[in-house]
Amino acid sequence: MNASILADQLQPDTIQTIVFDLNGNRVLEHRAFTQIIEPATLIAEQGAGTLSERIQQIADQSTDADVIAIKFGKFADGRSYSIAARLRESGFRGELHAVGDINQELVFMLRRVGFTHFHIPNPGTAVLAAHILEPFAGYYQAAQDGSKAPWQE
Repeated sequence: MNASILADQLQPDTIQTIVFDLNGNRVLEHRAFTQIIEPATLIAEQGAGTLSERIQQIADQSTDADVIAIKFGKFADGRSYSIAARLRESGFRGELHAVGDINQELVFMLRRVGFTHFHIPNPGTAVLAAHILEPFAGYYQAAQDGSKAPWQE
């Protein structure tokens, strides 16, 4: 697929990024990406079916051992969130890394849509604070992280 690029083609960040897992722990070594999704390229692809079909195809061709990175080109661009959630809805069970223009304030939302790893500018700590991971006591709606709304429990 044209929307994916090889890991060695990812432009190096000018700011040192640190990788954190779902629990907010620093990951010293992570597995290599099997593909990197550039949302603008994936959305712009022509002749490969609808966007939903292309996302389903990525999920179908992936295994639990795959490591997919979704690149955030701009801080305010929400397409990467949508693609992550759709990949999870389509059955992708492997690692999902958020790379690019993100920061620790977004980790809560990234976890909610299904990301498992976060490549963020160095926060100067080996563990993200609890209020970064869970800033709210409850949820109003279910999400890809398995959370449920109060009326669903």
